[in-house]
Amino acid sequence: MTTVAQALAQSLLEAGIDTVFGLPGGENVEVLDALRRQGTNFVLVANESSAIYMADAQARLTGKPGICLTTLGPGAANAYCGVAHAYFDRAPVLVITAQPIDEQIGRHTHQMLDLQATFGPITKASLELTTEGSGQVVRNALRLTTTGRPGPVHLGLSSEMSARTTQTGTSPDLAPTEAMTSTADLSATCDALRAAHRPAIVVGLGIEPDAPYAELKRLAETLQAPVLTSPKAKGSLADDHPLAGGTIGLTRTDPAYALLDEADLIVAIGFDVVELVKVWDQPQPLIWIAPWPNEDPVIPAIAELVGPLKPILEPLADIRSNPDPDWGTVRVEKYRSTLAKQRLPEPRPGRLRPQSVLDAVRRAAPRDTLVSTDVGSHKILTALHWPALEPNRYFVSNGLSAMGFGLPAAIAAARVLREPVVCITGDGGLAMTLGELGLLRALDLPVVIVLMNDDALDLIRSGQLRSGRPAFGTEFTNPDFAAIARGYGVAYRRVASEQACEQAVRYALTRGRPALVDALIDPVSYPTTPRRG
Repeated sequence: MTTVAQALAQSLLEAGIDTVFGLPGGENVEVLDALRRQGTNFVLVANESSAIYMADAQARLTGKPGICLTTLGPGAANAYCGVAHAYFDRAPVLVITAQPIDEQIGRHTHQMLDLQATFGPITKASLELTTEGSGQVVRNALRLTTTGRPGPVHLGLSSEMSARTTQTGTSPDLAPTEAMTSTADLSATCDALRAAHRPAIVVGLGIEPDAPYAELKRLAETLQAPVLTSPKAKGSLADDHPLAGGTIGLTRTDPAYALLDEADLIVAIGFDVVELVKVWDQPQPLIWIAPWPNEDPVIPAIAELVGPLKPILEPLADIRSNPDPDWGTVRVEKYRSTLAKQRLPEPRPGRLRPQSVLDAVRRAAPRDTLVSTDVGSHKILTALHWPALEPNRYFVSNGLSAMGFGLPAAIAAARVLREPVVCITGDGGLAMTLGELGLLRALDLPVVIVLMNDDALDLIRSGQLRSGRPAFGTEFTNPDFAAIARGYGVAYRRVASEQACEQAVRYALTRGRPALVDALIDPVSYPTTPRRG
């Protein structure tokens, strides 16, 4: 005799999933006990959306769907931002919530939300788990999270249903049929690559989990094509490679668009316009290469190659093009030289440029250090300025751009990797997730939080100032971070010079324990901040 809760726990275990993140309610008691009996780890968070950010980070590092658990009503509502993040950032996450009892619907309203209607628009499917074929429903839901374009799936389960015995039954497989690449598209791709003189490669979040890094590098070198990445794909080609052309997707005037605009052919690999602030309107012919079809929205393309990336990219690297002599590494070096000559304004006395903080962290951190960032002015700067030197070591919420992502993602990443992780966050984003410092300390994870402290929601304040309006509703007084860190048992150091920042980060990374480096910054040199007169 197997209960629905037990079937759920067993299905997760059979899929090789050993961890669930969440914040439960009384309606989840049966599920929690089933997880306990199966030996599944349960990571208790302070906010439901944090659980989804953590599940996303774990999924990206393990290649298996991430799992989170919440109660109904307020728990599910609190998780909504996290679920929207998973949807827009293409994260394979199974969101399990408690479910209102069917018998009470229409007769009772306390904490009652129609969760299928609530989550339907921001999930690949929103389902209710019942006694009929419950194990198969879970397995199909897990498969759906990773099939085609990844994304979240919601399962609702009432407390009464959790304790009932499962019944034999079937569940429809909701996973889409895999698309096939046509011979005509392959022929058009080869012809376009041979004819191109200034090809450019744009890499997006779909580079994971196939991880065709070697194939990407070989293709770029063969074509002499500058490689531009979206923020979530940073490091797919190391930023110190001679063909690494920078990052697009942060603003409408990202410097790397200068390279893209000069290209005569764009090869889009794992590309997804959900990451772009600027509407995609490049006029050049484009080759679409991705694990999922070109849809939602459709990008004009002369050829579409859909499927696993490695077998698609590998033979393309044998095609010989005829690049212009002033293209490729020559053009990228000129582009980098132009950027290096730009002068930054001086910070106020006792304050750091945010660029100086990033430079200090980069010198202190090993090449393969995973960095997560939160959202705000520092996200834009870090995506543009941080040299990502290894693949899949730069985590950010960019499709939705949800504040509060940075610290939970860093916690989950450090838990998986068991090595130091750096979280770069603003004071606004950290304020949203201060409660997770308790989890960080309880797990004693080597997460170094680098706080860009400027007492403001600077990205919004900058918009006010650029439009000639005074700052209003965007500045605040920060708490005593030293006292907060001490209360949670987290090492703390305030820094106001680049040297002190480097020393503090290096020491914290070497120590391998939770730490908060409070960097006092002047936002004047952020790309989005208007310069002082």
